[in-house]
Formats: sequence, structure tokens, C-alpha cells
Amino acid sequence: MDKLLREQNSILFQKILAIADKGRFDDAYLQALIEFWQLRPENETEGNIFYALYAKAHGNYQVALEYALKAYARRKINWTLWCILRDCYYALGDIERAALFAAKADKFYNEPVTLSIPQNRLSSAMDALSLGMGRGIYAPTAYTRMRYTSQGMTGDRAIFAGEFLPDFSREEEYHLFSAAYVETELQDDKGKLLEFIKDDGEMSFISGGDFTYDLLKLAERGDKCRIDVAEAPVIVGLVGKNVHQQVDFVSHTGKAMSYLGKWANSFFRLEETTEISSTEGVLCTAPIVLKHSPKRCKAVINVLLDGLCWRAVQEQNYELVPHLLEFFRQGVIFSNHYSVSEYTYPSVATIETGLYPYHSQIFNDKAYHTLNAEYKSISERMHDLGYYCVNIMGDSAGSYNGTMRGYDRLIVNCCGGTPLHIGVERTINHLEAFSETDQFIFLHAGNSHLWSAHNYQLPLNTQTKLSIWQRSLKEEEEKTSVHLDKRDIYLHWNREGIKACDTHMARLIEYIQNNYAEDEYLLTVYSDHGSPIYDNSPYLLSEHQNSAAFMMRGHGVPQLGFADELTSAVDIYPALGRCLGFAADNIDGNLPLALGGKKRDYVVSMSMYPPSPYTICLRTSDYECQAASRTCIDEDGRADLAEMKVEVYCRDNGEKIESQAVHDYFTRLLQQEIREIDDFGTQWPNMRAARPEWFAERR
Repeated sequence: MDKLLREQNSILFQKILAIADKGRFDDAYLQALIEFWQLRPENETEGNIFYALYAKAHGNYQVALEYALKAYARRKINWTLWCILRDCYYALGDIERAALFAAKADKFYNEPVTLSIPQNRLSSAMDALSLGMGRGIYAPTAYTRMRYTSQGMTGDRAIFAGEFLPDFSREEEYHLFSAAYVETELQDDKGKLLEFIKDDGEMSFISGGDFTYDLLKLAERGDKCRIDVAEAPVIVGLVGKNVHQQVDFVSHTGKAMSYLGKWANSFFRLEETTEISSTEGVLCTAPIVLKHSPKRCKAVINVLLDGLCWRAVQEQNYELVPHLLEFFRQGVIFSNHYSVSEYTYPSVATIETGLYPYHSQIFNDKAYHTLNAEYKSISERMHDLGYYCVNIMGDSAGSYNGTMRGYDRLIVNCCGGTPLHIGVERTINHLEAFSETDQFIFLHAGNSHLWSAHNYQLPLNTQTKLSIWQRSLKEEEEKTSVHLDKRDIYLHWNREGIKACDTHMARLIEYIQNNYAEDEYLLTVYSDHGSPIYDNSPYLLSEHQNSAAFMMRGHGVPQLGFADELTSAVDIYPALGRCLGFAADNIDGNLPLALGGKKRDYVVSMSMYPPSPYTICLRTSDYECQAASRTCIDEDGRADLAEMKVEVYCRDNGEKIESQAVHDYFTRLLQQEIREIDDFGTQWPNMRAARPEWFAERR
């Protein structure tokens, strides 16, 4: 039945394509489209694309845009769809969004940008082209910064610096401004350095040796602005536009003056209504009201320990994490927690949204796009509750894709320079500085994440404790972190990183316990994925690769100690929602039983990494089902799943299971979990033709 339906679906799809290719958008086209739409609910997105083509062909650009946006909400990467959006936006006068989609089609599929751009829209259109030509990671780096010169349009690597990050996804009063992070040092030097490197292609590619950026939500206020102070004092951040910029303050009490550093933020406490002015312009944050609410915690802290494999910690009897163990035993430690993805970019998005990658559409970092507005990230929920939200340390990926858009401030590095001891120091300083308001802080540290030793500096202790033979790379090919082998060099490195995490977390824990009552804070520690080095398994979604940490203590958390139920990365969102009082609807996550929800029957891990095969692993308490497509996944996150390779194993001993009943059970689960990944015979031929090397095995 499934095979016949798949064939019928493919025939209808190809029929509509053939009619469209001939430019015959007539009744026959509509009739075929109606049949296609009605055949399967999953055909909705392709159907919307086809109807948008029909409306555009008849000159109804507004209707075409309406249906194209319906499709785009579900499918961020599609060549035909991008071209429809480009043409519709251009016809309706939205030059910038037209440029954005034109750039995507050019970057991915080499369709040249041919838009005629008015002179007064060139600057904003170049920003849009830069985003479209770029990637979803490494903000504020621009992989291709487009500029219009006397020689025409050019593009090179650069950094959005000393300016607002371009964003055409939403209209808001405050926007992210790209500044230099300056803390207790000469005010102007980092801004000068950033200006020096921002347009140098080679230096910008490495972010000036991993420069630390301060991305703040600011508003341009002209030469002066008035900050009203009512029931409580406020703090405002001001960013200098130029070197040693003078700023003046006038209030009922009198006058004051200070200086700002170039592209550097400085905070000021205002205790009465104040006028702020500068002849060089005022860039100002929203006022931070210094007031607590009984409906909020004083401090909510999320700590992401990147790549920490919890199963490896358990196998070593928690000897690597004595401080974490002692503290979180008086909260909840989820012993069987699993990541959805195998690496950081989609994993962080999954945690921040509570959505699987095919729902958030954040899985392919080669493409720039933002999270749908209807999906609220954790930081947006916290901002709506009234918290001052700060990403105190992170890798900047969420700044472009929208998963971090609720943060008022993001202190980030593009290239992974995020050691936990610095993050803890920043966190404690921030908790002290803003102690009069309720804070939400996110800290993303990289100590426990491994990289190839071919190009990454080893921890000092690993350098000195291992022999040159243990460290030798003579027989090792350079690999990505998800494919590293079990070797002394990586085992020692990873254990050192995990121990360092525990040591530095001990300082933060001590501060929390000394300054907050149990119901005044919530500390959540988790990891985004594990590490393959502990079992040498060739399987991409192995136990150690997907085993992750998840523990909570503080407000709303019962003192249960270890909880053995299965939990997933998508469950962190509803867990926080239950403890803090925000809605956790329209997500894929499940509230764990330990927090008043229900037990999961199984957890899902998946790999969506074009052009690799689509891989999925379903884990129950007893079994592990491993399934993969026989061909690669396309740029749009879909694959032909007609004949997947499926194997089931016993989790405790690895024995292969032949039971038909068990296989039937997992077949039903797989059909449910892969419905939105399976292209079901609707792979777009133009996209496939653009990647001949990917699909060569099917020719």
C-alpha cells in the first residue's frame, strides 16, 4: 500500500512539474494540484509552492507571496521557493527581502542575482545580499560582505562591526548592535582593533584570533534622549560611536559628564528622570529597571557544558564531577538523557526551542534563515516574564538564526573561545552588578568539547602527561569531532575538560548557595551531545555520542536525586517552563515525570547533515532501533526513505534483535517520526541536478 501510494504521489508531483515547465498554468494544472494536495496531508508544503507558482504566473503577486510564505514556514531551503519569494517581494517593492532570497539562490545553486536596485536602497540591499550569501553561524562575521563599488558588486569576508546586525525578519525598537567586549581595560583599544580587522578578509575569517564581541540590543536616539525613572532606579547601557566620545547627563539634581569608548558599552545608573546627550549621537539600551518581582526568581542560570558525555561520567562512577554530584543530588539528575542531534549547531537550537530540527528548520548551517516568529525560544519566554536576559558566554550561532533573539545582550566568540572559568567569573560579576533586578543568564562553555588534535591546542596537562607516541598523529587522519577515535590523547583531553568543568562550577555553586535562598534561584546544567571516543563505535548516533547531561536544582525542582526516566534535549524547554511559569506549547518536548509530567516511552536522536544519509535512532528502556536512508539527505532536510536500513539491538548487551513483534513496534514508531523527513517521491529535480556528486549512486 505504501509503495503504491508513493508511486502515485511521485507521478502526480512529476506531472505538475512538467506542466509548470511548459508554462501552462491552466485548469489542468489546478486539477492536478488539487489531486496532489488531497492525496497526503504531508503534500501541503509542495502544494503551496505549486499554487504560489500558479498565482505568480497570473500576476497575482500578493496571493503568490501568501502561499510561498506558508511553504517557507515549513521549508526554509528550496530553490524554486526562493525564486518565487524573490520575484514576489521585488514586484511588491520589498527590495531587501527580494535581495535576500536572490542571494540564497545564487549561493546554493549559482543562479545569478539580476535585480535592479534603486540607488536609495543600495546600502540595505547589500546587507540583505550579505545575509543571503552567508551562513547561519558565526555572527557577526559575514562570510560574503556584499558592497557596491565603482567596479560593480563585490563580496569578501568581513565583520559586521560598529553597526547594527542586519535583520529583515521582524520590526522592533531595539536591534542587535555589534560592539567590542570591553571589561576593566582601556576603553577605546578593542574598538580600534575591531575597526582594523573588520574588513580584512583573512583576519575576519578567524575573527582576529577569536575576538570577543558584545552584541547588545540598542536603539539609535539621535543627539539626545530622555530616560524616565518612575518607581525604581534604572540602568542604561551606552555604546560609543567614536574614540573618547563625550556624553552628558542632565537631571533635576544637576549635570554630569562621562566618556564612552569606541564601539564599547558602558552602563550608567540613573535614579531620576535624566536627559542623555552627545554631539556624536546616542546609542542606548532599553532601561533595566532595578526591581524584583515575587513572581520571578532572582537568578535563573542555564549552563551548557558543550559535548559532555554523561554516560562516560557514569562509567567512571562520577569521579570526574564530585561537586556537581553533591549539589544536584538535592535537586534532580536525569540519568538517561539524550541529545537529538550529534553536534552543536542543531543541538543548541533544539534545546532553545523545544523543537526537532525538521520543525525549527535549523539544521543546515550553510544557509541563513531565522526561526519562525510563532516559535518562542527560551530567552524570549524569559524576556516576556520580565527578566534581564544575558548570554554571558557563547558561540554566537543563535544570533543569526533567531534562537537567541530574546537576549538583551550576548557576549560571544565566533571560533569557540569559551573556557568555563572565564564564564563563571563573568556570571558572578554580572549577578553582583545587577543584583537589584531579576536575571536570566546563559553560559555556554567549551571545556568538555573535543576537536581534532591536528589543529587544536591540547590542554597543558595533556601535553605534559602523555608521551609523544600517545600523541602522535602520524597514523591519524584529521576528522571532525563526531568521528574521533578512541585514543589516549582524546580520553585524557576530555577527562581533563570534564574535571575542569566540575572545578569551575564549584565556584559558581558556592556563590549561589551563599547569596540565594533555595527558592530564589534555578540552576540548570546540561550538555548538547556526548562524545564518540569512549566506545569506538562506527555508529554516528552511538550511546556515548548522544548521552548528555541534564540536571536542575532550585525554584520548583523537587529534591529527588537521580531520575532514571528517559529524557530528551527537547524536554529541557518544558522543564524550565514548569519551574518558572512560562507556557511550553507548540513544541516537541515532553515534561518529565520527575517534574509532574509523564514518562517517555522512547527518545529520538537524528542526524540531518547534508549530504550524509539521514540517520535516526529510537531508544526505549530496553531496545535501540538504528535506521538510516540508503541515499543522502538533500539541502532541504529531506531524503528518500522508501527502503531504510533498520536494525534493532538490546541496549544492555548489544545483541541484535530478530523478534518480529519488536521490529513491528519500531516500524510503527519510525513511520510516525520520519513522515516530515521522507520526500515520498517529491524530490525537486533542479536541486538534485545541482548536486550530481551527492546522488551519483542513484544514476
